[in-house]
Amino acid sequence: ADGKPVSEKEMIDWANATVSGAGKKSSMRNFSDASLKSGVFFIDLLSAIRPKAVNYEHVKSGQTDEEAIDNAKYAISVARKLGAVIFLLPEDIVEMKSPKLIMTLLAAILAV
Repeated sequence: ADGKPVSEKEMIDWANATVSGAGKKSSMRNFSDASLKSGVFFIDLLSAIRPKAVNYEHVKSGQTDEEAIDNAKYAISVARKLGAVIFLLPEDIVEMKSPKLIMTLLAAILAV
């Protein structure tokens, strides 16, 4: 990076391009996109960055809260293994109450 702050749109564009470039179908519109609660997008993003880091046998559809929590825990675990500094809990992803927290997760992954 050239030291300039990255805009929210640039972060979202980078994440979507990274995921689609890896052949994954998930995407995000914004930091309050309800589809993010499944955790799948973050797992796909981590897999796009470091393919061997994600074992999709551990990934669920995320359609139920229980599956979504499992995916969120897995995404946070993988992100930490890659060196990301994560400040949110799995529940923060699933409950989607704070777009800012979702943004910090994406920023932490972007910084890996």
